[in-house]
Amino acid sequence: MNLLNEIEQVAKHSIGTAKNLPFGSYTSLEVYNAEQKSIFSQDWVFVCFQADVKNPGDYQTSTIAGEPIAVVHGKDGKLRALSNVCRHRGAVLLQDRAGSLKKNKISCTYHAWNYSDVGALEGIPFRGKVEINREEHCLPQFQLEVMHGLVFVSLNDEAPPLQERFKGIEKYLSAYQVENYLYSSGTTSENWDANWKLAMENFLEGYHFFAVHKETVEPEAPTKKVYYIEGHADWSISGGKQKDYPHTLLGMLTSKAKEVEYLTICLPPNFVFLQYDGYISWVRALPTGPSSCELSYGTVASFPFKESKYETNYAKKFFKEDRDICELVQQGMTSQRSKGGKLVELERAIVDFHQYLVKWLLGKDYSNLYQSEHYDKFKTQSLESSTSGRALQRVLK
Repeated sequence: MNLLNEIEQVAKHSIGTAKNLPFGSYTSLEVYNAEQKSIFSQDWVFVCFQADVKNPGDYQTSTIAGEPIAVVHGKDGKLRALSNVCRHRGAVLLQDRAGSLKKNKISCTYHAWNYSDVGALEGIPFRGKVEINREEHCLPQFQLEVMHGLVFVSLNDEAPPLQERFKGIEKYLSAYQVENYLYSSGTTSENWDANWKLAMENFLEGYHFFAVHKETVEPEAPTKKVYYIEGHADWSISGGKQKDYPHTLLGMLTSKAKEVEYLTICLPPNFVFLQYDGYISWVRALPTGPSSCELSYGTVASFPFKESKYETNYAKKFFKEDRDICELVQQGMTSQRSKGGKLVELERAIVDFHQYLVKWLLGKDYSNLYQSEHYDKFKTQSLESSTSGRALQRVLK
């Protein structure tokens, strides 16, 4: 039995009998290539927030399934996903992860061929008498759609509409009015020595809070208050309760912490975000090899904000804890004797994620929409103690 078939066998199970994926699926070049071909080259992939490219000339770059792309805000007001590769000799054009175009031009650092903000070839220095068809040398474009301020790109020209792909999640994004989150912290990106699936699984569950984040997450958002709400292979939603108070010494000493609800929303293949009332903390994973990934994270909000020194240090420590544990798990994935064990209730969202993998890798759907008792509870329970609780009530009525 090959690894893809073993992954399928895992995905057939629901919580109670579900186990972890075979360890080899986190190191295999064959599985990595299959994921690049069947998932990242076919599905909608999250790249950034509209808030990250809100002004004409703003751009964000990514590499999806080996394809360098640039999301560019044109002076005509439209967002486009352009190939970030020069049509002359193939050099990568925009080399920073984010920035703003100079004079609305994209210029190659090799021979200075340059393009407009819509990808049209405009400048060809020292071409002599050689005739060059400019239309044939424009930058290719990829599908781009925006859903409530979330920007997705698909390399697949025949990908179904984004709204159809994430049907069912709309009510949550509408309740929190995510399209109004116009202020961004920017993106921090790190190269992790861990398979992208390990990173995604880590951010999907709160089961590890009490062990990995003893001094960071657990005191404020304890594991015992994490719960699953609803989901299936296409997306999943968990929730939790967290203390909320001003993160200053004076605020901690003089203000009584209140408890707020938050959501953990997964839009596979590569996007997980914590939804609070008025802001989002997010992570994005992109595979860079069988045992490595690019992990990016940031915050967007509906109000202007500047992270305090406390919050910046907190984020650094929190993500270092996650990076360290994911890289430690990756080291164990080379074991030939050990196998993954059963997943517990707090890892139900990982079951959804495994079923997503099989749906796209093998075209087999073993998932059904599951709604927990927490989904039903929100319909009747009063959550007037927090604005995020009231947003949840709007969703679940």
